Amino acid sequence: MRALAEGFRVLRRSLALIPLLLGANLALAALLALPLGFALERELRNTDSAARMTTAFDYDWWSEWSQRQSGYARHLSPELLGLGFAAKNLELLVMGQLPAGLFAGVAPRAPGASGTPDRSLDPLVLGVGLVSWLVHLCLTGGVLGVFRAPQGRFTMRGLLHGSGFYAGRLIRIGLVALGMAGLLFALWAPLSQLAETRAKEAVSETAALAWSFARYAVLLLGLGVVHMVSSYAKVILVIEDRPSALLAFLSGASLVARHLGSAVAQYLGIAFAGGALLAAWAVVEWAFEPTGFRSQILFFVAAEAFLAARIGLRLWLLASQVALYRGATARAAPL
Repeated sequence: MRALAEGFRVLRRSLALIPLLLGANLALAALLALPLGFALERELRNTDSAARMTTAFDYDWWSEWSQRQSGYARHLSPELLGLGFAAKNLELLVMGQLPAGLFAGVAPRAPGASGTPDRSLDPLVLGVGLVSWLVHLCLTGGVLGVFRAPQGRFTMRGLLHGSGFYAGRLIRIGLVALGMAGLLFALWAPLSQLAETRAKEAVSETAALAWSFARYAVLLLGLGVVHMVSSYAKVILVIEDRPSALLAFLSGASLVARHLGSAVAQYLGIAFAGGALLAAWAVVEWAFEPTGFRSQILFFVAAEAFLAARIGLRLWLLASQVALYRGATARAAPL
């Protein structure tokens, strides 16, 4: 709790980071959103659906349009505007589609998946996601440089310098983390098939669901540990200016092993705040239905505020990890 409180105080002194990172997200999203927007405008021009789309959502038009699409446009669906994005991202994660579809061949297919339409992401979407991952890895160096400073404030020059200076080493940490995630998927695949077999042989629906959920819980727990170790490795690399990404990753694993309770509690606190944020967004989505051009702009602003809050949670986690690491090293230092 002390680390979370200290991280929140540091984040309050660096709130300008949130709109900066939000701008980076919007710029990357525009690579796909703008061409898609122009395509939708051409399709809706001089149609009755255009008028209906300004006051409500025309599901019949969208269904017909979506069936004709190929490439990344086929992934546009109403669920992306509400809470459906969270479930969709979670599904893509356990399917091995994230990041960059690297583990899609390792993760076993869900039961009955052969008869269902292809749920895999388009290579262009995966490519933009990979670019986004690399950009955020580079920016993490600058962000941790800000959190490392006692005053917690930054200049654009200092942020960009830190981002470029640590970019190579942070990318290497990211590659190590991807390797560990790939190993985890490879080890999880036979366990998942065993759980699937037990679920089919179960005599009750409750037992079948328990086996099905348990296998994904194991995978998500393992991926959470990999993320935790790699995140602390990034903190250690920047705080101590480590030259070796591999040694920083091993140091991150050692730190997590020695302070597992604190590290897990830290993640649970951020997860609780994230759940509360999702609940608040669900209320906004339920209570506010855009019925015109102005209300659609207002909904867009609310959605970007929600995204900014999610970025704030990620920064809060990083800042609190810096605080926890400094506290742990201070206690371990000899008098």
